[in-house]
Amino acid sequence: MKNKVERLDRRMVDLNNDLQNRRTNPDFGFEDIDSVDMSLKIIVNLKNYEDDENIEDGIYIYMDDTGKIINAEYFIKEDGEVTIISFDEEQLELIIELYKNVFTVNVD
Repeated sequence: MKNKVERLDRRMVDLNNDLQNRRTNPDFGFEDIDSVDMSLKIIVNLKNYEDDENIEDGIYIYMDDTGKIINAEYFIKEDGEVTIISFDEEQLELIIELYKNVFTVNVD
């Protein structure tokens, strides 16, 4: 994990340098970008249980540009704080099966 945090720190230095270059040169070309992929985040807000009126929860569904669900996460909002919980493999399969034909993506 330490190596991943160190890598993030290095990336943040690079991104800060890119921001400074962008500020001084509006034509800055982002040479550090290898490729760009698109994903779409859909927020499904679930109805509250009667005994949990102060808690909001739902599902973040992530789709690629073809409309395929590539990931999903459960979220809980309580007292202004958001907790995100990753689904295990079995739970993710359930979410994919349930929502796979519900949302469509049209990209031009």
